[in-house]
Amino acid sequence: MRLPFAIAAFAATAASPALAQQPASPPPPVAPQLPPELTDPRALDQLGNVAGVLARALLELPVGEVEAALENRPVTAEDRRKTVATETGMNPRELDGEVKRGKVAVKQGGQAMARTLPVITRALNQAGEQIGRAIANLPSPTYPRQ
Repeated sequence: MRLPFAIAAFAATAASPALAQQPASPPPPVAPQLPPELTDPRALDQLGNVAGVLARALLELPVGEVEAALENRPVTAEDRRKTVATETGMNPRELDGEVKRGKVAVKQGGQAMARTLPVITRALNQAGEQIGRAIANLPSPTYPRQ
């Protein structure tokens, strides 16, 4: 009677193809890529051109009437002539120079982001793994204390 039970127990613990398979390790995380719009020099040039046009348009924005309304007084002819350009003293040529410098800075920033994003991602993944190991080593709050 014991022999069939022993054979059944041995057969149950013997290696089988299902038990021999090791669990597949998860694939390494794929480093995120910046969208091509943020790294393409042509797209960045276009963005800079659009910013320049918008900035020049904002220079012509009338602000005198808004100022009069905020001060709760009637609008004067002088108020109607006030624009962002007259109030800030910036002319379109100065603005164009600022936009060109900004375009260069944006291009350099995009290139720097493209270079550093994989390094940052790798460091964050490693930090997550280390935190996971540290948490796994914490004692269980349900473990009986002596």
